[in-house]
Amino acid sequence: MFYANLYTERINLARYLTKDECLQAGVNGPEELAERLREGALLPEDCLFLSPQKRYALALAVKAGETLPQVPSIQFPRPVAPNLFELNEPDAGAPVLVTGNSEFTLTVLTGLLALTVSPFYLLLVDCRGDTVDMAMVYASFTAEHLNYALTNHDLAGKVSHNRLIIPGFCASLKEDLARETGWEITVGPVCAAELPLFLGDAWQGLHS
Repeated sequence: MFYANLYTERINLARYLTKDECLQAGVNGPEELAERLREGALLPEDCLFLSPQKRYALALAVKAGETLPQVPSIQFPRPVAPNLFELNEPDAGAPVLVTGNSEFTLTVLTGLLALTVSPFYLLLVDCRGDTVDMAMVYASFTAEHLNYALTNHDLAGKVSHNRLIIPGFCASLKEDLARETGWEITVGPVCAAELPLFLGDAWQGLHS
């Protein structure tokens, strides 16, 4: 069986590492520290100069191939209902994650989100069931579809902010999405396993 590309090679560890952390690790800069972590020369759990949350997030990212559930590579869309999921009893301040309504995208994301105790809203936009990378190819993830999802699920009535986090593959749509919806759009990572690092303190792991 062929498995889908989850873009684990696109995780950018260096962007989350500071100069002070590099000094404490005895390396010359973020790229060198990131490389040592990727190669296993330095284990996240041994980096006691990092916060427990950051060590946990780095461990998930470094082992992204094991962290994320494998899903088969498919030629045809596998749609699920474009629902809104409320994870870990989110309140009005909880982040809103946006993605498409592919069955396999949902499998990967919920597999990752099962590893956090932090509250989130997860909004699935109707893109015919295409995975996010294919939704960009086929132009099935659109500003109009996102606006419909926001309105249909009354997100404005559930949260006290107007911020949405979209997948990294949708970066080129950022301005269109903001203009159509009136919401502030933040571009998240391409690979889901980078989310714990990207979200920082908003992500509290089960064991962090």
